[in-house]
Amino acid sequence: MNIETLREAIKRYNRYRSPEATARLLEAGEEGFAVEFSGSFCLSCGVYDWLEDLIYEIRELDPESCAEISSWRWVSDDAIVAEFRCSKRVEKT
Repeated sequence: MNIETLREAIKRYNRYRSPEATARLLEAGEEGFAVEFSGSFCLSCGVYDWLEDLIYEIRELDPESCAEISSWRWVSDDAIVAEFRCSKRVEKT
C-alpha cells in the first residue's frame, strides 16, 4: 500500500465521520501502521466498527489492500490507538 493512499483514506474517513471520530496517522512502517482515533464515538457501543471503517476507506482506494486490525488500546477516555497490519508493504513515496 502506498503511504499516499493511506493518507487519502484517513482524509476520507475524517470527512465523513468527524467530529464523532477523527483519525490521525501516528506511524507507518513496511508491515503496517498505527492510527489514533479520537472523539465521542469512544463513548458508544460498536467501537470496533469505527476502527474497521478505515479499512473500508483503504479498500475503496486500493481494492487489493488487505489491511486488518492487529490490536487496539485505549490511550485516554476519548482516544484509541489501533495498529493495522498489511499483506502488501506500505510504500513510502
